[in-house]
Amino acid sequence: MTDTDVDLMLRVKEGDEEAFRALFRKHSPRVVQFVRRFVGNPSVADELAQEVFVQLYRARKRYRPDARFSTWLYTIAMNLCRNEMRRPEHQRRVRPQPSAQGDHVNDLEPMGRCAPTAEEEVAGRELEGRLRGALAGLPDKQRTALLLSRVDGLAYRDVGRVLKCSEGAVKALLFRATQSLKRELRDIIGTERE
Repeated sequence: MTDTDVDLMLRVKEGDEEAFRALFRKHSPRVVQFVRRFVGNPSVADELAQEVFVQLYRARKRYRPDARFSTWLYTIAMNLCRNEMRRPEHQRRVRPQPSAQGDHVNDLEPMGRCAPTAEEEVAGRELEGRLRGALAGLPDKQRTALLLSRVDGLAYRDVGRVLKCSEGAVKALLFRATQSLKRELRDIIGTERE
């Protein structure tokens, strides 16, 4: 099975700008989502997502198709996110809350339902805020493993390549992340079970 993204990246390596635009169009929405979830600040995330593709273009001559293209792409994204999270300014930055007009991306929005009631809307925003906070509280590797595996759908093998660890280590990271989220959100999870 051939990876068309690898073929495109090999063309980018040779200077094909249309191939770069094709990769950008295909992958930028998911990279933006990943970065937003990782750093928690939409405006910073949008800048970082653009920087991912700038770095990809700058590193094009060093690209080697040893693994799936998405593994290489998400490694760049993860490294930029980690660098951002370490910056003192990031720790002091006030994170904007989503507005009532829906300027945030809600990946969990149910399909085929009537519009939510005001109570459901408020409860949903509260839950989203709690979930974002719980995700932000996870160690970098756990958060990255969770986002890449559960949200972006990468295989454990590919997540392991991004994180430079084994598939078994990825499974352990996912288990610990899930347990931490359950502890952090137990009041909500417990309420829904009743």
